[in-house]
Amino acid sequence: MSDTSDTRGTSNTGLTVMGFALGALVGAGVALLLAPASGEKTRGEIASAARRWTKNARTTLDNARDTVADLGVDARSAVDAGRKAFKQSHQNSDESRMASRTAVKG
Repeated sequence: MSDTSDTRGTSNTGLTVMGFALGALVGAGVALLLAPASGEKTRGEIASAARRWTKNARTTLDNARDTVADLGVDARSAVDAGRKAFKQSHQNSDESRMASRTAVKG
């Protein structure tokens, strides 16, 4: 599918997406009308599916939230460890310079 313009300068991609979405909606409506199950049963199945999807979405969101929180804790720990290592390294460098100066003077 190319993103070319028609003679009026509009994008064909946008029109294609709109056409696809409209076709999907019409197709879904026709499928519901021609379904062998009763309307009440179909609505019940749709409601059941919506509840399952909502539950799954909540579970996924909770898992993602926990993962982000864990990553935050890990990141803070890594930053703290890095700071501590930097300070220790800087302190060791200062001590070795002081020892070198003392040895040169002595």
